[in-house]
Amino acid sequence: MGIVSLVRSSWSLAYAATSLSTLLLTAAAIKGFSTKNRTANIVLSLLSNQMAELPLAVVLLDVIFSIWLRITGTFYQSTLASFFYYINIVTAVGLLYLFKLSLDAKATAQKFLDQLSKESKASVVLPGPDAPRFWQQFLNPLYWPQGCTIYNNIPYWNEREQLSALRSDGWESVLQMALDVYRPNTVEGGDDRPVLMYIHGGGWTTGSKSLTGPLLSEMVSYGWIVVSIDHRLTAKAGYPTQLIDCKRALRWIKDEIRIFGGNPNNVVVAGDSSGGHMAALLALTPNLPEFQPGFESADTSVRGCVAQSASLDLTDLKNYTQHEARGRFVKDVAKRDGSAESAENLKFLTEHSPLFRISEASVPFLVIHGDLDVIAPAQSARDFVQEFRTKSKSSIDYLELTGAHHCFQMFSSPRTWYTTIATAEWLSFNFDRQGDTKQADEKKVQVHELVEWGWTA
Repeated sequence: MGIVSLVRSSWSLAYAATSLSTLLLTAAAIKGFSTKNRTANIVLSLLSNQMAELPLAVVLLDVIFSIWLRITGTFYQSTLASFFYYINIVTAVGLLYLFKLSLDAKATAQKFLDQLSKESKASVVLPGPDAPRFWQQFLNPLYWPQGCTIYNNIPYWNEREQLSALRSDGWESVLQMALDVYRPNTVEGGDDRPVLMYIHGGGWTTGSKSLTGPLLSEMVSYGWIVVSIDHRLTAKAGYPTQLIDCKRALRWIKDEIRIFGGNPNNVVVAGDSSGGHMAALLALTPNLPEFQPGFESADTSVRGCVAQSASLDLTDLKNYTQHEARGRFVKDVAKRDGSAESAENLKFLTEHSPLFRISEASVPFLVIHGDLDVIAPAQSARDFVQEFRTKSKSSIDYLELTGAHHCFQMFSSPRTWYTTIATAEWLSFNFDRQGDTKQADEKKVQVHELVEWGWTA
């Protein structure tokens, strides 16, 4: 009997700890708390995202736990468990509110699409809970459209770059200089379909091209060629090695993507977080010699950019992040000596901030951000959009999601899917209209011809 009481007591304590944690994290997801410690903010952001984007799953787990406590008789023997049962009712109300905020993204995305419809003269109506597609994509985070072929780990280095990376950072870094191509089976070599180049996030030092998010699968369903790239993460030289690798990957796309059915003259770059930063910088610095050493003559221009939860101002002079973001970038990412406040390092941060690279000739942008982002605060994105509208002749669209946290789009939720559909429609409207890109006269090249170049699919 003593053992049974001990087990019930353990279950009560576990239930109390879980309930209290869920309550605090739900509050954090609703409010968006920030600290002066970047690591704490990353952990808090990740956990808040789970609450904000997957609230029904959290409610379901709590219900299962509560049923288990009733089955084991713990509820009837423990005042602590009974008390936290009522606490969980309060938490459930908060979680349902978070789900409502996620559903409310439909109105935001629909308003965005209605603006596009005025120009395209073709209305798009987002699916609601009564549509099969809503549940198919919301309940299946691993959903992929049928009929897609993936060509994995294609290297984008040349022999000189391979040897240089091998000598400085070892074979693992060479393997990171690779990309994956996603080709709809309806597309053949030479079809000249639009190309989406995607750069993953991860603070410039972590992440993988395999962490794609739903935008890639959505664009495949639109008949686009999608290229997800890796870059070196821990090169001894530090940043801008990552940016230069991204430009190398773009060089490869320009040279080879027609084999897969893509149009090298119609490439749009996208990314999230640090990948969004490099996507924006890549789009704003076409053919800049200092950012493409050894391949200065290569065409590294793109036709547009989608920046999701992107770091758009590395200087952070307005201290939006409330933590030492620029100090961490200078020391840990760029591996530079001296203080982040030094004139030399501030100049470096300015040169690598998309905010300060906007020009009259900049390509069209779509900026997507959550208003509760504490890693790359929304104020920075708003500043970028305002500056872009002042300086550039190109269009920029801004989609800010209420209640969304950093990189919310990596989680399967109504908010994510509504945002993804809106993004796909923006891409389709701007870059997939008949006759607005150069058409190739070359014969159609089949993908199996890659064998001649030594690549394997």
